[in-house]
Amino acid sequence: MRHAILTVDGELTHHDGRLDWDTLVGPEGKSRVNLPGLAVAGWVNGVGLLYPKRYPRNITGSCVLAALGANVHPYAGPVVFTGWNPGNTPLGLLEIESLPKPVETLDMIHGSVVKALAGGTPRELSPSWAESMREIAEHIRTAPTPSITMRTVTLR
Repeated sequence: MRHAILTVDGELTHHDGRLDWDTLVGPEGKSRVNLPGLAVAGWVNGVGLLYPKRYPRNITGSCVLAALGANVHPYAGPVVFTGWNPGNTPLGLLEIESLPKPVETLDMIHGSVVKALAGGTPRELSPSWAESMREIAEHIRTAPTPSITMRTVTLR
């Protein structure tokens, strides 16, 4: 299966072959990042933010996901991109598919985010877009780790 991996160091690589989710995102489990209107899904470690030493925040990955339409949120560890077809659900088929070819959009967004985070402005995008990517990156770096509060309830 064709897929792409965006490491916490900001490197985007393309691969063909079997997806070993435990190795790629971690044994704790994968979570899909919704990319509205795209035939692509992002996948991250579902609890990666709780283990910052094992899964550092992925600044570039979080910005690329936001640029592709995901909610602005700090994501930790590598981001895996696959194809996604929600239309398969009613047919009883898998929604995860090979990353569609060509993948120029993913490569272009990645390159633009990297350039913006380095202080530049991508030629095909506006200075305000580049500034917004730098603001998102700062939010990703400084946002608190989300927490869950567990409460005991007594039923009578």
